[in-house]
Amino acid sequence: MDLKTEGARTLLAYWESQKGNSRLPSTTDLDLVDLAPILSNMVIYELGENDFTVRFFGTEMVRRLGVDLTGTKTSAFIDQPFGKLIIDHLTQVIDGPTMRSLEYHSQTNEGPALEIEHIMLPWANEQGEPQCVLSHVIRTSGEDATLTLKLEESFIGLVNLQTVSL
Repeated sequence: MDLKTEGARTLLAYWESQKGNSRLPSTTDLDLVDLAPILSNMVIYELGENDFTVRFFGTEMVRRLGVDLTGTKTSAFIDQPFGKLIIDHLTQVIDGPTMRSLEYHSQTNEGPALEIEHIMLPWANEQGEPQCVLSHVIRTSGEDATLTLKLEESFIGLVNLQTVSL
């Protein structure tokens, strides 16, 4: 996988170290302390009954979006432009299972175009079935200042998608 950012490379390296010879790493081996340097840009999703729940929403994600989505079901934002896209990718990561690396260009009502790198990696439950997705999302270009990327006010275009079947 061709990854642009250190955070995405760090998460992929951690995922690979935790999976060992298994198809997927287990959530029982997940220790967020090991990911402390990149946690602020991470989101952890858990599949429940036909929906994903945001189990962790990093502080930088909260700052950028202006809302903490921890505990939120993804179905709550299915009508948002970004919501449908994320739910589709989460479903494919779990159903495959697959690893995904995505690059987006986003235009907001506040003006600047942003480039974003997003990696999504599946994790297995105790039975070895895909159940969680660890995600790292970071802006690779665009002004930071006080810009808030609001879900309901953004246009997001997927410009590059890498998928690896597991």
